[in-house]
Amino acid sequence: MSNQFAMDNEVLKQLEIIKKLQKRSQAAVYSLYAQAVLEYSLYYTKKDQLLEAIDESLVSKDKERFMTLTNEYKILKEEYKSGKTIYDYGFKLHLTFQ
Repeated sequence: MSNQFAMDNEVLKQLEIIKKLQKRSQAAVYSLYAQAVLEYSLYYTKKDQLLEAIDESLVSKDKERFMTLTNEYKILKEEYKSGKTIYDYGFKLHLTFQ
């Protein structure tokens, strides 16, 4: 498994810019880091769980479960396809998901 929880380079660049701002707040940077880790963790955990369950439904030939799970997967992908922007202390950070 690749390191899915590693933030992409654009996110890291944005965080570095925030850190360098003269008005920066250390609390804001820590909060944005924590929120980003949480968002990535929630997304990739749910995605992995759904994909594993979809595979299991294929093996067991459970068409109804397969259809339900693939619909949930499509909803998850749609919800995160444009990324997610998090805000704290007047700063914002846009996260991208694959």
